[in-house]
Amino acid sequence: MPAHEAPALEPPGGILAQLRAEHARMRGMFHAFAMLDREEEAQRERAVDDLCDALALHALLEDELFYPALRGAVDDSLLEDAALEHDSMRELVEQLESLFPDDDYFDVSVAVLAEEVERHVAFEENLLFPALAQAGADQLALGLRLHARRAEIESDLAALPPAIDGCEPRGMLRGAHGALRERRSRAR
Repeated sequence: MPAHEAPALEPPGGILAQLRAEHARMRGMFHAFAMLDREEEAQRERAVDDLCDALALHALLEDELFYPALRGAVDDSLLEDAALEHDSMRELVEQLESLFPDDDYFDVSVAVLAEEVERHVAFEENLLFPALAQAGADQLALGLRLHARRAEIESDLAALPPAIDGCEPRGMLRGAHGALRERRSRAR
């Protein structure tokens, strides 16, 4: 291949392969957080912010693409359970966004979130993934849509205009994906 040609990008794979990879990545993020020294508060805070951003994006993509693809393939009560689990995780993420690493409930909240995510991942991988596979859904087409939607969201977040003076708007920070997030509630 000539030096001026970019290598061909490998297709993203089917939706289930992508979701499994994201699940594994999130497990790794929780593990990396657990391995951080409690004294390294800035790293712990950044790790949790990155994890919260990843979870929010993942849940949004599942809500938009994965769960609708399961309609008719599984009992609606399973999809309602999955939606409730996403809501519960979102509430924990919101709580974590207002806590500092030295707060009493920071580590407990991360641990509870890790448990909820692990339980949810097991639910999806053991019940919902096989249901989608058995339903004969076009996993590759869904995977391409998931990949495109992720790229669209990430592009939108990266394109948010900076503040006029070059500083972040008062009370806001950018998370790992460029998303604006409110600052934690107290000064450092």
